Amino acid sequence: MQTARDERLHALTLAYIDKSQLQKNGWLMAAVAATLGIFSETMDSALYFGLLPLVYLIFDFPFQLEKRRILERYLSKDQIMTQSMLWLGIQIVLYGTLLVVVLETNDLGWWKTALWMALILVPLYFATDWLFKKMARSGDPDFVSDQEVYKHVKYLEE
Repeated sequence: MQTARDERLHALTLAYIDKSQLQKNGWLMAAVAATLGIFSETMDSALYFGLLPLVYLIFDFPFQLEKRRILERYLSKDQIMTQSMLWLGIQIVLYGTLLVVVLETNDLGWWKTALWMALILVPLYFATDWLFKKMARSGDPDFVSDQEVYKHVKYLEE
């Protein structure tokens, strides 16, 4: 007998697999554009580097929409809105912080920029991830994180 959590994990896994195919094609297009020098010739290298996470977010957006549609079967509209807005807020904070760090350390060497990114972004990522999971689990006993979905996809691929 499948639990609601198992059903949700399965549905989210299928949605993630569909998104993964779209994302692979998108990254291929971004790599071709970068190779051709479209972005690198017209933009500052720091701004170009800052666009890479934005490309990821754009290709993750269809999965987030599908995830929201799937969660409508299990959660109230308020819970879905809270989780969606919290996810969006965290993405804005992380992406904004990345851009600020990249632009402020642009004149430093690559290793110093990478060090500042690690010192600032890694703890911020783990703190926001912990906050998201804590808030999402508080109103949802069958909560399934994106990391669990990703692990389940990898498990199915093996």
